[in-house]
Amino acid sequence: MAPKKNETALAVAENFQLANRYENIDPELLAELQDEQADLDPESGISCLQIKIPSGTSSAYEVQTEDDDSEPMKKIEAVLVFTHRANGYWPGAYGSGDDQNKAPVCSSMDGKTAIWTETGEVRSCESCPYNDYGTAVDQKGQQTRGKACKNMRRLYLMMSGDPNLYLLTVPPTSIKEVNKQLAKIIGSGTPYTGIVTILSLEKAKNANGVDYNKVVLQKGQPLPPAVAAQAVAVRQRIKEQYKSVALTLDDYTAAPVEQTAGRAVDVSAEDFDDGAANGATFEDAPPASEAGELPFA
Repeated sequence: MAPKKNETALAVAENFQLANRYENIDPELLAELQDEQADLDPESGISCLQIKIPSGTSSAYEVQTEDDDSEPMKKIEAVLVFTHRANGYWPGAYGSGDDQNKAPVCSSMDGKTAIWTETGEVRSCESCPYNDYGTAVDQKGQQTRGKACKNMRRLYLMMSGDPNLYLLTVPPTSIKEVNKQLAKIIGSGTPYTGIVTILSLEKAKNANGVDYNKVVLQKGQPLPPAVAAQAVAVRQRIKEQYKSVALTLDDYTAAPVEQTAGRAVDVSAEDFDDGAANGATFEDAPPASEAGELPFA
């Protein structure tokens, strides 16, 4: 008997595996690697490879490789292991500085409470004037309709058979739709750690006629229970350490392409699909009770 359409859609992604970098490695070699690792300076926090959203006409994500190169991917199939809001304020026009690794003057890792770097002052994002529309400035110093503070959402992803953790920063133009899709997944009774998430890009145009890429997030097949348990364990680990992954201007900078290399392309306030500004809310999925071993060391 042929399967029904809904049964086909719900087929478990049996081939999806969260990889451990040291799985099946020779015990003696593993011991030597661990001994040499102990010789190095200890590092705290988590490390991620970056997934960038291109500007211009390209419709493929730029995925960082272990060789610090990049690989274009039109579609990414991964498990989303953690997500959180983030805000960053850089004075002056967006993209006006040469140092893309410059830390923001004020930053928030939850989109609610921020720290002003120079003074250590704690600020509320909700009442901060830089988080209001109409406070941004352009390259000529003219006031624009956007926010001076850049609202973002970070997605931490793991791909099948790949031990690396990947970080995709969702810009304001895609936040509302991404929130909507994640809330829809959770509302169906499925944790986002229990499915394959499919990411692609969709062309859009802002109020000024500038083309940009919009993040499209779709629900894929459910994961096998053992793999989902691994994803939950990874989520808990990241949730404890994600604040150590500092915000930089690079979070908000599109991957350069030939048509826009060296030029920052911002969007107008009318295209800022900012959930907070529109009264929408989104909460991370509650942790599951079962947790397996971490898929990476």
